Amino acid sequence: MKFSLIPNRKVLSLDIGAYKIKAVEGRETKKGIIIDKCFNVYTPEGIFQDGTILDKDLLHYVISEELKKKKIRTKNAYVTINSSKIVTREITIPKVKQEEIENILRFQIEDYIPANIDNYVIQFKIIDFFYQDDSEKINILIIAIPKEMVRDYHELLENLKLNPLVLDYQPNSTAKLIKYNGLINNTFQTEDITFASIDIGYDNTKVLIIRNGIIFVSRIIEIGGEYIDQSILNYFDYDLEEFKVKKEGIEDINHFHDEESEYYKVVNIIKKSIITLTEKIEIIFRYYLTRKMDNKINMIILSGGISNIKGVDNMFSNIFNIPSITIKSLDKVKFNNEFSDYINAIGSIIRTSKV
Repeated sequence: MKFSLIPNRKVLSLDIGAYKIKAVEGRETKKGIIIDKCFNVYTPEGIFQDGTILDKDLLHYVISEELKKKKIRTKNAYVTINSSKIVTREITIPKVKQEEIENILRFQIEDYIPANIDNYVIQFKIIDFFYQDDSEKINILIIAIPKEMVRDYHELLENLKLNPLVLDYQPNSTAKLIKYNGLINNTFQTEDITFASIDIGYDNTKVLIIRNGIIFVSRIIEIGGEYIDQSILNYFDYDLEEFKVKKEGIEDINHFHDEESEYYKVVNIIKKSIITLTEKIEIIFRYYLTRKMDNKINMIILSGGISNIKGVDNMFSNIFNIPSITIKSLDKVKFNNEFSDYINAIGSIIRTSKV
């Protein structure tokens, strides 16, 4: 199933997660991206998991109500997704013209995708060109999305009386957003910089390594905010509101406090949980860094709920010995809100590079 052609006008971009549903209404202009409205709302338990819609009716209701509250009337809709069910493979083929790549993949795709390809929508992105044994080659990232997943999102948007235009892949959304902008936080340049984007979601963590809009690595780790939250709730008998206050009250996760205090114990549990996560991230980093002698990671970008805990960026910097930041501003995006929740939704608006 294909989404419709893309008009050059204001759009609604949705990023649906297991913890929050995020949306932005905006447009891409000659001067950059302008976001007019946004919302994020907690995802009711049991309606969404790992990119799969489990309760279509309830999800429809939640989004519909938020669109009414925010008075969002834009009908042209994009949605950006990620899931462990999406298969990605990096392959190498002889250099051919762009239009010939699809023909090659059509006949060879079964060699790379360990499943019935009739059940998938297949897309690809060129990673780079290189010489091997005196002949030029192309590295290609294949992205295979389950057709049933595509149909479910398409149906969701249509039932919301929206016009489904684009189904984007979250790593692609992030890669486009970083490439599109020249400066992060008015300080850090993006050109020719290799970024590791770490999106700590509720049910998992997405790790992406990109440079100049090219995706080199995209992996999902089955540890996220839920694991960290549950580690604390197993120790303390907090209700959800108490727990939220405790997390928001952390002054700096790296500061030492009285070891007998409740505050210290909460912080220590969070730190230990994050360390468990970083050990799995380290495996992905090592995979990338050892593939080529000159591979390196210049900067880590953190997003997702856990990234909002004060001091988490410094903690990642110290663990990996790589500068780690959260995005506060981008030079070509006009947005009067925190970027942490909205990176994928904003990136999806950019149509200069499509999946």
